[in-house]
Amino acid sequence: MAAEDALAAKKRRLCTGGGGEDMMSALPEHVLQEVLSRVGTVKDLFKLAATCRRWLGRFTDRAFLREILCPVKAQGLLGFFLQDACQGVRMAWTRKDAAQQLASACSFLPAPGSPLGPGPTARALTSSLVADGRGAFDYAVPLAARRGIVLMQRVPCRLDSHLLLGVCNPVTGQRNLLEPLHYGDPTKMRGYAIITAADADAAGGFTFSQLLVATVDTTDRRAVHLYSYSAATRSWSAPTLCLANGRGFCPAKGQRSAVVHQGAAHWLWLYRDTGGQRAGDDDLYKLSVQLGGGGAAAGPIRFAFTRIPVRGGGNPLLCVTGDSELAVVCTYIWHVAVSTCHQQQQAGGGHAAESWERTAFTIPAAVPYPDTPPLWQPIEKWFHLSRGSMLVLYRSSAVFVVDLHSKTVEKVMDCFLHLFADQLNRTAVPYEMDLVDFFMSKLGGLSFIAL
Repeated sequence: MAAEDALAAKKRRLCTGGGGEDMMSALPEHVLQEVLSRVGTVKDLFKLAATCRRWLGRFTDRAFLREILCPVKAQGLLGFFLQDACQGVRMAWTRKDAAQQLASACSFLPAPGSPLGPGPTARALTSSLVADGRGAFDYAVPLAARRGIVLMQRVPCRLDSHLLLGVCNPVTGQRNLLEPLHYGDPTKMRGYAIITAADADAAGGFTFSQLLVATVDTTDRRAVHLYSYSAATRSWSAPTLCLANGRGFCPAKGQRSAVVHQGAAHWLWLYRDTGGQRAGDDDLYKLSVQLGGGGAAAGPIRFAFTRIPVRGGGNPLLCVTGDSELAVVCTYIWHVAVSTCHQQQQAGGGHAAESWERTAFTIPAAVPYPDTPPLWQPIEKWFHLSRGSMLVLYRSSAVFVVDLHSKTVEKVMDCFLHLFADQLNRTAVPYEMDLVDFFMSKLGGLSFIAL
């Protein structure tokens, strides 16, 4: 018994740094980084950080964390969640259909230098995403990702007109099966917004708190409705009508995931007057929804549908700049035009006056397919990233990050199959998460207690 007590006391001294040599300090920095780079998964690193006070001290040092977790410049982009369907397949209505139509299950492709792969971490993320022991995420399609949370559209066992969704954080293993949206035909969904606790509170962390969904009726009126799901109550709100007559309106192509900025979720909508405007000269509108509404306690969903005084052209998208300003980015083959919204607070606390400033810069042009007619040439896929940047998947195999502030373009990946040459409908969702902030939020307030 005395020997066991002595051994336990020795372990406590080693973990708390009491007595003996500090083994952590004895290791050269490059050796320590090499050792930690071989740790299997991010979750294992997190467990290691909480092992003892010495480890905890290192893993709450931002500079140390960035060396371990962000070895490349595109530090926010961790990889892509991919799913391939056979050519012509838009959506599988049942799991039986999915088994026949999907060319692959959802998988994770890490970016070069990503701390999430390749190897066991990438496999663990894929397993965490689709395997829950009950098959709820079998054949699920990734729709969007934000702050480490992935939104999935689930496929029902039987033919069902309800909308089935789920959210999960593959890094932490957290998973939420949302209640079916009884008002929501899966074909009517035109927009969604993933909301976390940090959107309402800077110290709220990466916990999922709310999901906003916008739908469009298939009737002649094409009315637009909003729904809000609360993670606290695990329920959907009643539908809120935000546009009674939506004829001529459509969401921006390729950007169904909302941009969250200053307490609201924003979608870009286009109005196309087929009678008098030239093609490409669409009027731009912004659908803004205040966060937190829709529940019984939170009150109704508050929204605004306003016109943006910016000439649309190319492929317009909404984003947030590095200076935390809302901007419309119109992408073309050779260049990018950025219209930034500057707000000036009025005297007396009135509504802020908005002014839009337009800049443009060139980007590398996509190489056309030699055997494809001009009208059938595939277009690039653009995504909004954090820190004032955009991501573009070229029709070849290249992936670029466009920094809107420095007006620079950096190639980060070159490992995709050609997006259209492989005869597959590929769903590609960029996965972005600030792992340094994640570690700091989880470990910053942790105090080690020796047992």
